[in-house]
Amino acid sequence: MKIKLGPLLRAIRNSRHLTIKEVASKAGVSSSLLSQIERNRISPSLDTLLELLEVYGVSPEKFFKDYETMNRVEIIKKDQRRVYQRKGFKYETLSGYSQSKGNHSFTAFFLELAPGQKRGDENDGHLGRELGIVVNGCGQLIYGGDVYDISDGDTLSFSSQIPHVIKNTGKDLFQAYWIVTPADGEDYFGEGNNK
Repeated sequence: MKIKLGPLLRAIRNSRHLTIKEVASKAGVSSSLLSQIERNRISPSLDTLLELLEVYGVSPEKFFKDYETMNRVEIIKKDQRRVYQRKGFKYETLSGYSQSKGNHSFTAFFLELAPGQKRGDENDGHLGRELGIVVNGCGQLIYGGDVYDISDGDTLSFSSQIPHVIKNTGKDLFQAYWIVTPADGEDYFGEGNNK
């Protein structure tokens, strides 16, 4: 795979609302050179890359971690999902390993709860946001002091910092696709049995 640093460097510059001319001046390179780097016409020398990252206030470690995440496509076939199962609930991972670290990380999984089962913590939240898409069954989101009824076809999104629990209140299996961002620091799957 051809290495393409330009789009990531351009995205960093744009996120800081800097012009090519401003960055080039601070980094001690020409505007033409920076423009060619951002368009992948030429590759920067290591010294030039380090100068640019210093201007942006981004460590080389973080830059390459973001680059790795940005440039990797991971496909997980249905029969190759990691499955974490305990009595009453099951998670199947949907996102690949490269998505689980860094600034724009996320965890995605398919959730199944047996009737009467619940997942979450009524006393504690965590950093981030969550998106759930219910595909079967009915249940409740217990969010802080509020209770929301949810059923097949509903979507829900919320800040994860508020304590929250998903509970199956129906007689059928509750199934939902779930996305949590950022992924860092949270263990959604626990030790349990996994396949």
